[in-house]
Amino acid sequence: MKRVKINDITIRDIFQNTELNYLDRKKISSILSGYRDLKFDSLEIMGGSGFENMLSSSLGMNPFEIAYFIKQQLPSATLQVLIGAKSLTGPEVYSGEIIKKFISLCLKNGINSFRVYDSLNDLDNMKFTVSEIVDKGGACQGTIIYDNLLDIGCYIDSSRKLEKMGCSSICIKDAENTIMPGHTAKLFDALSVELKVPVFFSASNLRGLQTLNYYEACVSGCGGVDLSFIPSSYNDFTPTLFSFMLGLKDADISFKVDYEKAVKLAELIKKDIYPYIRHDLFSTRFILNQSHKSLMPKWLISSIDRQLREIGENKSLDVVLEEVLRIKDEIGNPSLSTPVGQIIGSQAILNTVISDNRWEILCDEIKKLIWGYFGKLPREVNEKITSKLESISEEEKSRIKTENGNVYQQCEKELENKTCREEDILSYCLYPEKTGEYLNKKESPASKKVLQGVKIGTAGDPGGTGNDPVSILGKLDTKKFKEITDIVESSNIDEITFELEGIKISINSTGKQTRIPENYQARDNNITGNRPGFPKVEQQPGTIIIRSPIVGTFYTSPGPEEPPFVKAGDRVKKGDTLFIVEAMKLMNRVKSEHDGEIIEILAANEDALEYDQPVMVLKEK
Repeated sequence: MKRVKINDITIRDIFQNTELNYLDRKKISSILSGYRDLKFDSLEIMGGSGFENMLSSSLGMNPFEIAYFIKQQLPSATLQVLIGAKSLTGPEVYSGEIIKKFISLCLKNGINSFRVYDSLNDLDNMKFTVSEIVDKGGACQGTIIYDNLLDIGCYIDSSRKLEKMGCSSICIKDAENTIMPGHTAKLFDALSVELKVPVFFSASNLRGLQTLNYYEACVSGCGGVDLSFIPSSYNDFTPTLFSFMLGLKDADISFKVDYEKAVKLAELIKKDIYPYIRHDLFSTRFILNQSHKSLMPKWLISSIDRQLREIGENKSLDVVLEEVLRIKDEIGNPSLSTPVGQIIGSQAILNTVISDNRWEILCDEIKKLIWGYFGKLPREVNEKITSKLESISEEEKSRIKTENGNVYQQCEKELENKTCREEDILSYCLYPEKTGEYLNKKESPASKKVLQGVKIGTAGDPGGTGNDPVSILGKLDTKKFKEITDIVESSNIDEITFELEGIKISINSTGKQTRIPENYQARDNNITGNRPGFPKVEQQPGTIIIRSPIVGTFYTSPGPEEPPFVKAGDRVKKGDTLFIVEAMKLMNRVKSEHDGEIIEILAANEDALEYDQPVMVLKEK
């Protein structure tokens, strides 16, 4: 029996298509816990506007930290990101150095699968990014944007070239909802015969055809599909998991996901996510009355609508959407994927709302697009437009064509008083305004309060008594120090201890001071290693289950030769340290939130713990 792989994109959907002010760590952790027993082949957590939206969420983390947060809770999951080959997650073209840093930081923070596309299907644009991913040990899925004007041979030829570049799989992405079921069957039948690597299919469902398209693809040799727990009826989303499962029920095709466990997670997502989905124009009336416009990506229509509302021209939406399709045809029918969709949308507003005549004003980006800055357009540009560009002076051309060089050093300098973390700096390179707002929140009085809980000691004085904290701080790299205090501020941990440049430091978010054991030895924690399953605990009346707040290594005592913090039968008070969880060489003390008696300890010293794993049972007094 053939097995089809499933790439779940629910998490990316949440960050792209819902109101994020409500989303806190408790809710996202609850959702992630539902994924632990579901054997998805990959989880696409980030890409496109989702990256930018993460910076505005209430989680208090940048996108790379969110990826790491997810990986900690799902250590065995394959996490995936969707990126443009040169534009990454936004509308700009970035230098090789920025692309390298982005890939490195993704890998560092738990993302090891990259779905790479070019909006113009210019394979030359993809060579550098694909090579960098493969060289660094990541899995690369080369993506071809579906174009209904291409014949099947073009898809086979492009797929073979991507395979030679090092792509371990291929994806056909229908960004504009134009593929028909009959052609889907022929395309995937041909690709499955001609290629050695599996071919995936990714499509949104605005026209209501994609469940049927998915069925035709899977029975014709497709190796995997994108699915989501958010119903496509809510918006322009990917087909849902359940319609896919039901559609293939009688076919000779299997998948790894357990139906009953998926139902439980679906109920949780329905409760915590559905009320906050943005609907953005997409009533049934709009889709049926404007069928030709439904070929556009949903995000593009929403973006144009938002821009028009900002200038008080929302009544012009219909005219602008007509103009988008007209411009698209005039410049060679490129895909409306990022960044081309944004560029054509902006020019459409200029042509219809701002200017008296079409093409009276040309935005710099449309000039770059036509001149090949973003890659080779798939077809010829209308002569009237190219002749208009010929009148532009060489000086102006030089200004417009100037490439977006390596801005990393410039951004690093601009942020030198706020952060030295690569993740923050790179986020600022991509989205300076949103990252600036995010960092300002980190510098709020609430975050500065954490410094009240700093305790400093040296080898001769591990508790910190008898030393002047100000003089000791002067010896430290203050950027590194701020970086670690940021971790405390944005976490649910009361206290961490670490050694920085020979000085032992404890940071306590509640202002409590704790002596740092001088002989405590940290050990590495491999978050992808094997872990014992959760113990089965029957909670009795009056008892409290104490769980691990993070993925890490369990320690019963402050040092190898020291007695445990608590034993079964010990009485504890609120605020007493119960155990330590070590993660990334940081010692996280877990304290009791209640007075009571330790009834049972469920983990052994140096056991690997998962997030939310039961560790102790306490009887409240």
